Amino acid sequence: MSTKRTDGAGRRRLSPLALGALALGLAACASAPARPPEPRPAGTGTVEVTVKGVATDEGQVLVALFLDDRGWPDDETAAFGAEVLPIREGGAQVTFEDVPAGPFALSVFHDKDKDRELDSGLFGIPTEDYGFSRDARDAFGPPGFDEARLDLAAGETLPVTVHVE
Repeated sequence: MSTKRTDGAGRRRLSPLALGALALGLAACASAPARPPEPRPAGTGTVEVTVKGVATDEGQVLVALFLDDRGWPDDETAAFGAEVLPIREGGAQVTFEDVPAGPFALSVFHDKDKDRELDSGLFGIPTEDYGFSRDARDAFGPPGFDEARLDLAAGETLPVTVHVE
């Protein structure tokens, strides 16, 4: 006795139970809806960024400061601030002023060819060095905003070092 079902053309059909399990599995893989930004405390502060570990002084460093996960980590148009910096002795520095108090995260990459894009090779693996605040890393792509998240208090000047690899 066979449990395999086919349609009239001899193609295999899924049972209603299998179809439901497949739909449930696909729904679980779908991305979660965007959450609304959390309320921010009043006031602003300053974030002083030092980038270290740049392998060569060729090219430039791009630094983007995000206030939430919208656009994170590579849509600089969604960032609070983004700067293109020259590299000196394997590093760069930038200061972001009037940053709203509350959470933020930094995304940095070494733009060797000055095309303002993080180049990647086979399987989308980056060929240019990059880094994030808290030196956050993820094995299969960029870390989430929360992994790189830091908090800024009103009136605070916060120094942050980002290492690129």
